[in-house]
Amino acid sequence: MVTGEKNKKAGKKPQKKQAAPASAKRALLPAAAKPDALKSAQLATEGSPQSKFAMPTGVFYNPEMELCRDMFSLFTGTLPEKIGVADLMCASGIRGLRYKIENRNVSSLSMSDLSEKAIACAKKNAKMNRVKCNVEYIDACEFPRKHKGEYDLLELDPFGTPVPFLHDAIKSFEDRKEGFLSITATDMAVLCGANHAACLKNYGAAPLDNEFCHENAVRILLGKIVLASAQFNLGIDPLFSFSHRHYVKVALRLEKGAEKAVACVKKMGYVSYCPGCCWRESSRLPRHQACPLCAHQLAIGGPMYLGHLWDGKTLEGMQKQNAKRDYQKKAQLEKMLLTIQAESRVGTLGYYDLHVLAKKKGTRIAGMDDALAAMRNAGFLAERTHFSPTSIRTNAPHDEVVRRLAK
Repeated sequence: MVTGEKNKKAGKKPQKKQAAPASAKRALLPAAAKPDALKSAQLATEGSPQSKFAMPTGVFYNPEMELCRDMFSLFTGTLPEKIGVADLMCASGIRGLRYKIENRNVSSLSMSDLSEKAIACAKKNAKMNRVKCNVEYIDACEFPRKHKGEYDLLELDPFGTPVPFLHDAIKSFEDRKEGFLSITATDMAVLCGANHAACLKNYGAAPLDNEFCHENAVRILLGKIVLASAQFNLGIDPLFSFSHRHYVKVALRLEKGAEKAVACVKKMGYVSYCPGCCWRESSRLPRHQACPLCAHQLAIGGPMYLGHLWDGKTLEGMQKQNAKRDYQKKAQLEKMLLTIQAESRVGTLGYYDLHVLAKKKGTRIAGMDDALAAMRNAGFLAERTHFSPTSIRTNAPHDEVVRRLAK
């Protein structure tokens, strides 16, 4: 006897089949963008020349990232002529479109996202700014597989960690002599040591929660990229590394060759740090368990990339690009680039936060200008760092730093 007949005899009404909840439907089928939502969108103005972009409700847009978009549009302008760019998480499309509008060397642009509303918005913004481009509803891992080797620069700007997207992005360059990646990470609590287990799981590295943790974050991210690239016989050449507010971002060249891949892997290593006196050392393998100066137990971070973070010609090119443009934050960009260029010449790993050093030593420490002058007068290199406004980068040995800066 079927259920309906049983219910009739029992005086019960047949139960209707329950419809799937709306949340489940949304998980299977992306909601289509409503035309009214795009028509009522607010306009954002960015770039040089200033361009307008529609920003409807429900499409991600962070105005605080304007400086980041400025900075990496400058970087894009330093790359070779006639490059194809793909923004794999485009949202409103503002980043990819700005790269195309502001740089004559960008010959083609593709953008992708997994939001129908974002795709409609990106298409609208492309049309508003008279930019011919390809816009696809496709996953950020699937795009580089579908368009393998078609683009010169892949932009990965996720919310959180970029790790799940690295394999497919890098693999898309395995048959090319070179390619370029621009990668953002916003999981700073993980990379800077507040979530030690997540860093081990996601990046295969132990983080360090210390005063130069933001530089460690860049190096851990680059280390993950080095190992992901090596399996495809690709080496990396970091061209520009940047830390600002809640994120770090790196731009690099991928170069074909097993020897180049091995050379990059050899630049991986560990950072030993003393929480007691701020002593630090970088090496292929940790050499001490206790601090050689104060015998305090050392904290060990890594493996991470120990090589250079910036390319001198790239920095010069970005400054020249900035001089030609009329960005709203032009002066701030110039100051940052000059600071980065100066610290890149020091060439050391880590920096000294004067406030932390004073607290650890229990004494007064020279102010920023006096500290720089003291180290330079002693014959050492010393510069400010863009990673921290209260820190200096110097090639002086640790004991010299303490002796000359502590009052």
